[in-house]
Amino acid sequence: MRAATVAVTMLGALASSACRRVDGDEPGPVAIERAAPEVARPTTTTTFVVPDFAAVATRVAPSVVTVIASVREVGRGVRGVGSGMVVHANGQVLTNAHVVAQASAVEIELASGERFAAKVAFADDLLDLALLELVASPPSTPIAFAPVSFSTRAPTPGAWVMAVGQPFGLGHTVTVGVIGGLGRDHDDLGRPDGLREDGIWNFIQTDASINIGNSGGPLVDADGQVVGITTAVRNDGQGLAFAVPAAMARRFLDEVWTYGRVRHARLGMNAQNADEGVLAGRGRVVQVTAVDPAGPAAAAGIQTGDVVLAIEGAPVRRVSDVAYRTQLGGVGTRLTFTIARGDGADVEAVLIPSEAGR
Repeated sequence: MRAATVAVTMLGALASSACRRVDGDEPGPVAIERAAPEVARPTTTTTFVVPDFAAVATRVAPSVVTVIASVREVGRGVRGVGSGMVVHANGQVLTNAHVVAQASAVEIELASGERFAAKVAFADDLLDLALLELVASPPSTPIAFAPVSFSTRAPTPGAWVMAVGQPFGLGHTVTVGVIGGLGRDHDDLGRPDGLREDGIWNFIQTDASINIGNSGGPLVDADGQVVGITTAVRNDGQGLAFAVPAAMARRFLDEVWTYGRVRHARLGMNAQNADEGVLAGRGRVVQVTAVDPAGPAAAAGIQTGDVVLAIEGAPVRRVSDVAYRTQLGGVGTRLTFTIARGDGADVEAVLIPSEAGR
């Protein structure tokens, strides 16, 4: 670890003066005020610890790849460049779904410069994640993910992070910043055209520089572990970049590796964002507007008009929070919803999401 130290020293002294009367008959003795001894005030030292990002970049580099997608347009072929990360020793690569959307062919360029043909094993535009498989399987170094659970699904705002990718096709590039915020949704991103409005979004916000070509690359912490997948930037701002949380990427991988697809969780209820007037003193909340009598919400005893306060103890402020945390829990998982109903005490309801469309 390298450290930069800032020291501020403040010194102070008391002023002194001497005087005598000049209008008396005889000059008298002059009274002298001795200067007080100079007292040095203590030095204040603040130490800022900065991660060794050079070491982090060296550690992560073998696992970061370039994703080259060929798309056929009218009368010509177009090649787009994005980023990705190796997630399995057999050469599987995780990237954003929009990087390979409508691609007629995909190639992966490893950190070594070698190129291999790849195919899309599965892509989900509701999560904007895709798993690619190299046609040939050269030895590859999987990237490490930060430990995640439902309660620790994102880093802390202010934490150091580094983005690694291929901005504008410039090759292996690293940028550094901090986590600026959590839980951002489609509206917070300025409603970008490349992401579905009805997607399951709960982005990490960072001021690490992310540009075209970074999509699909890793956002790593000071230990070189993935905390997010860089996905989008807000064009009308500065230092506003966004990443899919690593927790959702792990859920995506587990689903695809186990079932060959992502099973989308269904609660069997509709809800809307509600203002502070719905529940005094609670701030922004989510209110249930309809319940399917045959769905998981009804089975758990949830009613129209109920207010969802938390899921598994994690506060809920927007409908996007409910959708994200339900999908993060997964189909068939017991999820405890904290509910406010009328003027009574908060109650808990255990929901077991079913699979949408099944």
